[in-house]
Formats: sequence, C-alpha cells, structure tokens
Amino acid sequence: MRKILLLSLSLMSLPALAAKPAEEEALRVTQFKWLSGCWGFDTADGVYEEQWTTPTGNSMQGLSRRIGEGYTREWDFMRLVTSGGGGFDFTSQQYGGEESRYNSVGVAANRVVFENPDRPFPRKISYEYAAPDKLTMRLEGTSEGRPMGLSFPMKRRTCP
Repeated sequence: MRKILLLSLSLMSLPALAAKPAEEEALRVTQFKWLSGCWGFDTADGVYEEQWTTPTGNSMQGLSRRIGEGYTREWDFMRLVTSGGGGFDFTSQQYGGEESRYNSVGVAANRVVFENPDRPFPRKISYEYAAPDKLTMRLEGTSEGRPMGLSFPMKRRTCP
C-alpha cells in the first residue's frame, strides 16, 4: 500500500516538473519584450517597417517589409524562439522561401546578436533598443568577397 501511495504521489508531481522548463523558456523570451510592437523608418526609396508580436510561449513572430512607389518590394517572415541549447534562434523566411536560422551569440538587456557562419550575407543580425522609441537593426557579412553592413535606424510607430 505504501508503494502505491508513493508511486501515485510521484506520478502526480510529473506535470508540475514538466511545466517548469516551458515556463522558464517563456520567461526567458520575455526579456525581448522591448522588440514587440511596430517600427519603421523612411528612406529615399520608400518605407521600411517591422512588426513584432509580444512574447508568447517561447517565441515572438515578426514581419518586415519595404514599400516603394506604393508597392511591397521586399518582405520577410521572422521568428525569435528559444533554442534547445539554452540560447535563442532567429529564423528568417524572405519572400516565403527557404528558412534561414541564426543562433544567438550575444544577449544583453537591450541588445541581441544572432549569427549564421554558413551564410555570406547577412552572416550576423543584431537588434539594439534605446528607450523609449529607437531600435537599430544591423545586418553584417560579405558581398562579392568584401565586408558589408547595413543599419536600419527605426523608431516606434503606431501599429496599423
């Protein structure tokens, strides 16, 4: 009887133990809450926009687009998710094509850096938040064998 009681108590505690890692992952992704919302900047060729969901579960979803002459010229589906290795992954799916995955190589309170050494450009993607309303996204890598970098100095905007 005592063994059955101990076994029952052990089995009852399993859901609580299983939920703890998921809760920890969700808590960890909330550190990127500063990224959620709508961002953008005007360029000579049009407008660049990014929109990020609030952290839910272990991920955030994002969408970027560049609008020029009244048309969407470029677009990208993005996701920031906790990885199995204890860090974070950034996935990008430009124009609905094949997904590219970048692993976090630096995480701070208002900055995150992702890298994929197998890609020439972008090889590195970083986001840096400056309160209350500035966000810089930077792409780095090589193009035709030469170093290349692009910065996107965005400001918080009202979401549509």
